[in-house]
Amino acid sequence: MERLGWWLCAGLAKLGGFESDGAGDALMSDDAVDDPADMLFGGVLRESRIAYPLAVDAWQAVGEHLFEEQEDGVSVRYMHGNDRDRWVDVYFYPAGTLSSAQFLQAAQAEADLIREAHLQAGYMDFDMGRLRSFSFADGDGRTLDGCALDLAYTVDDVRYSSAMTLLLDRLYFVKTRYSIEESKLSRREAREQLQAFMARLQPRLAIVNTGDGAGSLPGQLAGLASDASQCGEAADVQPGMRELRLEYRRPHADPLPVPGTRTAELSVG
Repeated sequence: MERLGWWLCAGLAKLGGFESDGAGDALMSDDAVDDPADMLFGGVLRESRIAYPLAVDAWQAVGEHLFEEQEDGVSVRYMHGNDRDRWVDVYFYPAGTLSSAQFLQAAQAEADLIREAHLQAGYMDFDMGRLRSFSFADGDGRTLDGCALDLAYTVDDVRYSSAMTLLLDRLYFVKTRYSIEESKLSRREAREQLQAFMARLQPRLAIVNTGDGAGSLPGQLAGLASDASQCGEAADVQPGMRELRLEYRRPHADPLPVPGTRTAELSVG
């Protein structure tokens, strides 16, 4: 499993080096949290509403999957028009408030998990590039920084180009994954196309969180509403959008009366 719970990031030691396409990437000191899982679920986060676009340029949302474990969040799959040889999976899973250092550690941990998953799968000629930074403007014109990498592997004598991007947005990790035959796109082209997809997707996302603030976390809780009515007002679903609602409980609380795993198919058109 490639998704990484926030409480794992909070206490991570520094993992490897981080190379940037630009200059000025600095690591800040980590903020210690005694029991981040308990403070995040049912504390800082009780409910989140995520509205995402059903179409991003030629990409169409065709399905979503709610994972059984609450730290794994939900994923949405986008297909490219009528093409059935390429798709982008978008993952939303809770992060909490992270320092720049913790986010970079999370990104490196994701890269390490991707490497491990591919090696365990026995893919031939596996090769993964360095972790890079990329930037784009959000809907308010502010600059957002994310991480990206590209990789290549062979399955059944077919060589594939693949890429990942990771972004921290309103208490959530937003991760994208993309694979396509190398004969159609190089690794670099796959990564650049995925970065462009993220830059088009993020300004249209609406993420609003409800929490009671129990167990204070370091940093500012951007997008945290104090009650469900505020959450509902801020997350009005516009035409061409679909809303996901995620409810959280403390790790040792009784389960919520909602199904744990759900997969939905969306009509394309």
